[in-house]
Amino acid sequence: MDPLSISASIIAILQATNTVISVCYDFRAATKKTPWSLTRVIGEIKDLRNVLETLESLADELDDPSLLSSKKRPIFNLLCDPQDGPLAACFRELNYLKEKISFPADARKPDSTRRALIQALGWQLSDRDAKVCLERIERCKSTLNLAITADET
Repeated sequence: MDPLSISASIIAILQATNTVISVCYDFRAATKKTPWSLTRVIGEIKDLRNVLETLESLADELDDPSLLSSKKRPIFNLLCDPQDGPLAACFRELNYLKEKISFPADARKPDSTRRALIQALGWQLSDRDAKVCLERIERCKSTLNLAITADET
């Protein structure tokens, strides 16, 4: 897999993490009491984003011709498998989470009624659903961490 497509895959997932975090921050700003699941989602997605940023910097090194000739990093081919790869699984999980927590299109208006609508809707993700989703994201994050560790050896 060429370095550009590896970086593009990682960047797409980073954008998805930022979207999820942004939605979570909107809810947190609009509510008086922060649900447990909201706090956990923010923390876990920030951790995932940190791992992805580390992976992105490693992928950027693939562009360096001197490193490419001496160290091909086959781990990236496994990570970027579009069907079964950890990056694809991570992207699917983030999209699932985004769908579960996103508010209706009417709530995306940049006026003051947005905050009122978010408050009225409340946090849509139950603690049980959040726990299951976060466990799957944790598995993705662990796999990516293992890839980073394997790459360093």
